[in-house]
Amino acid sequence: MTGAFRMPPLFQRPLLDVKLGFALMCDRRVPLRSKLFAALLGFAITGIVEFLEVPVEGVLAAVVPILGIAGDFVLDGAELIAGPLLLANLLLPFIAPRATVERIRSERAAAAAGTLKAPIIDI
Repeated sequence: MTGAFRMPPLFQRPLLDVKLGFALMCDRRVPLRSKLFAALLGFAITGIVEFLEVPVEGVLAAVVPILGIAGDFVLDGAELIAGPLLLANLLLPFIAPRATVERIRSERAAAAAGTLKAPIIDI
């Protein structure tokens, strides 16, 4: 009895796709307003996480002074750069116009399968 049970369309593709978000961020068809809104949301979420980490980092810096302070600078620096970028790429497929996202998703699927009908020329 194969093929009797089909997964709902929601579960046929990954819910959070960083590669799709990066492709959308680099694509000119996605409006700049959507890209900026995703980036601002990424910065806001990262800022909230940083604010919630302050008590833990303070205790760690007090308990292990040299290692705690150095680790605090390294982790905060990595979070402030990588955090908003990662979150913006995760959120952009939900923020960008649905038609554009589906078109880019289908182009990427066709390119991966090798069934691309016409070359994509981006100027």
